[in-house]
Amino acid sequence: MSVLSEALQLLGLAGGANRYRGPAPCTDRPRHEQRELAATMRRLPGRFADRLSACALEQVTSAAAAGRWAEAVDDLITALHARAEAVTDQERVELRAVLEALEMPAERADALLGR
Repeated sequence: MSVLSEALQLLGLAGGANRYRGPAPCTDRPRHEQRELAATMRRLPGRFADRLSACALEQVTSAAAAGRWAEAVDDLITALHARAEAVTDQERVELRAVLEALEMPAERADALLGR
């Protein structure tokens, strides 16, 4: 990353306007929890593939694959909300767990429509 990109990111001027800019997830969690979170993030985009546009799915999948998990889950929830797509109770629980693990506001999942 260039110095300019780093500076813009620090100032909150890089990326989209709706990007989550909260704290980075804790890395002091046990390895098995980190592996479980990584596995969840790898399968998360596919679980919602039928409810996302091709562009949104690519964006979420790319961010998740690159380890930008907060960005991936933020994009996923934003896309689901924008398209007024419904989620099951189980999906909401999973999204809340991911948000909490990433130290993001878990209430974002509550705003999604239920099935």
